[in-house]
This record gives sequence, C-alpha cells and structure tokens, in this order.
Amino acid sequence: MKPDMEGVLNMKSITVTERKPSVEEYIKLRNSIGWKILQHDKIEKGLNNSTYCVCVEDQGNIIGFGRIVGDGATVFYIQDIMVVPSYQKQKIGTLIMKKIIDYIDNNCIDGAIIGLIAIDELDNFYKKFGFAYNQNNRFYRYND
Repeated sequence: MKPDMEGVLNMKSITVTERKPSVEEYIKLRNSIGWKILQHDKIEKGLNNSTYCVCVEDQGNIIGFGRIVGDGATVFYIQDIMVVPSYQKQKIGTLIMKKIIDYIDNNCIDGAIIGLIAIDELDNFYKKFGFAYNQNNRFYRYND
C-alpha cells in the first residue's frame, strides 16, 4: 500500500536524495525534534554502516531523513525517521518512507525481516505502509 502524496508542501523547493547526511546535519535534525545527541564519532560510524539513507531538503537545507540498518537482503530495520517540526504533517515523512519501502521492495528476499520501533502516536502512519503492531514484543513488523 502506497499513500498518495496529496497535501505535500511546495514540491518545487523539495528535493529527495539517496545519501547519508553529514554528522552535522544529523545532529541538527535530532536537535530539532528533541532527541538525545550522540557522540560525533559514534554518529559517523552509525551513518557509515547504514544500508540505505534518504535525505529531504528544502532549498538546500535538510528537513528530513530516514535510514535502513541491516544486512541488505534478509534483515531491514527502519531507523531515524526524522522531520523538522515546522515541516511535520506535510507528508515529508511519507516521502521518506516511500523511498525506504521502494528500496526494501527492490532488495529484500521473500521472508525478510522488516521492522521498526515507533511511539504509539505514529501507529496509523506506519500502518499506511503495511506495518502492524505486535503486542507480544512491541515490535512493528512489515506485512506486505
């Protein structure tokens, strides 16, 4: 299931790029949403070990990011879906998730483990992409 993109803000100024953010961009995003800031060298190592990254920019400024960690074939864990608060509820997260799901669809094997952990408030958002909440282990699992 792929959500529509109706309601996305001025798309002329928005670019979606398959790339790692710089450590500084990553820290800026984490700061903007109130997430704990990690050690610079640990962030760099984590980003470098990502399977796939996607950045969303508005006029050259990063406003959103998401990534996959895993082995690139059998295990995909969606991590760090972040959107600057002033851009939230404008389908930027949907843009990020569409790119991530496209990557997974093109690279996973049948029966791959695809999951994420999210706060309760995002339950409906992730359900739009085929994820279902599992009460037994508090883990969302992709059900295509």
